Amino acid sequence: MKKIFIYLFIFISTIIYAQEKPYESPLTSYKDNYFLLGNMEDQVKFQLSLKYNLFYPNSTGIYFAYTQLSHWYVYNDRDTFYTMYQPEIFYRFESGNNIFKNFIIPYVDYIQTSPFSHCSTGVEGNDHRSIGTYYGQIQLSIGEIYNFGINGKYFRYYEVADKNKDINDYKKNYEADLFFKLKSSEVEYLDKEELHFKFGGNPLNKGWYCIEGQIRIITSYIQPRLFIQYWHGYGEFMVNYNQKENNIRVGVIL
Repeated sequence: MKKIFIYLFIFISTIIYAQEKPYESPLTSYKDNYFLLGNMEDQVKFQLSLKYNLFYPNSTGIYFAYTQLSHWYVYNDRDTFYTMYQPEIFYRFESGNNIFKNFIIPYVDYIQTSPFSHCSTGVEGNDHRSIGTYYGQIQLSIGEIYNFGINGKYFRYYEVADKNKDINDYKKNYEADLFFKLKSSEVEYLDKEELHFKFGGNPLNKGWYCIEGQIRIITSYIQPRLFIQYWHGYGEFMVNYNQKENNIRVGVIL
């Protein structure tokens, strides 16, 4: 069953990125899609994330999204599998691509709001964890080629499971992402490179931060990229949200 998840991840991601379509598909990537390898402690981590335009082909900005983040303890025949299931519905106003005659707000990439965003471990018993949130999010950036920006998200809880009642002590109500992207399609080998510094809560106490870098390794239509991720703090996975961890992994992002 676990191998099926991996094959499904590779198959869907390949379809999205490799097939040249004569139209814009209603099913597109949402958050990062990647597969990472760590050491004996960090283990394997991979994420699949897609969004669907609910009113395709109209650009209303209303989407249903699904993200699945998995931690696979595969080394030494441990074969333990933890997954976070994250469905949500959201509205995204994209500057220059919206129903308001493609109205542009300077320096704003998009504004996003969600009345329903759920995250759970999908199991019962001692490992059951879940939260339900609603949120507002905005991304600002500057620069057409050398793109600097920030993504900020503020959320509130409408449901918290008994097993993780104190989760806000670790996650708080906000997340942020400071990033640099090289976006020029004219740079042959340095196109779509990115560097991110993400954090939530108090990174120096009960919080977390994550440093990510990605660089293209193949010049092709698919453009897979080398992806390096370092995580420090609490809440990387909901099943052990109150345990502090330091993890570094390397893999491929599509």
